[in-house]
Amino acid sequence: MKLIWTGIFLMLMACGHKSPQQLFAEYINNPENKITQKIKIGNVTATVKWMSAGYRRMIDSLAELDEYNYFNIKFDKTGENSPAKERLMYLDFDMQNDFAIVKGKDSILPSICQRIQNGHSGSYEYMVAFEKTKNDKEDFTVVYKDKMFGIGTVAFVYRQADINKIPTLAAK
Repeated sequence: MKLIWTGIFLMLMACGHKSPQQLFAEYINNPENKITQKIKIGNVTATVKWMSAGYRRMIDSLAELDEYNYFNIKFDKTGENSPAKERLMYLDFDMQNDFAIVKGKDSILPSICQRIQNGHSGSYEYMVAFEKTKNDKEDFTVVYKDKMFGIGTVAFVYRQADINKIPTLAAK
């Protein structure tokens, strides 16, 4: 009987333990750490998550060799009906013109902008990649100039002080 209780106790303790990958993902996804940022304007929530090399390393072992900074950008609009065909075409193929990174006096347009079909009505998600530059260790701002959601121009500021706090995740 004592052996059974010991086994149950050990299983309960193991369930509360989180792997380094889980802790890392929680850190990245916590808006207080400013790596994932949200802005709510009216019935639209815009979320930007910088996919640091450490975060991508959990998925792709070549992340360190990458020449791009990746962002997961999502717009959730509550109460929206299916958009008209012209709007849908714009959302699927022309959104790259609305994103930029500002570093100092430089504005960098995305090299890649791919819509991710997430199956949620009123939700528009994108993987956006910007080419890395020489001044990658500076603060930068991700800017979205809205043409579709009625939220105007929004900016997501990334400070090096916050980026430097990202915990490291050992390579697989």
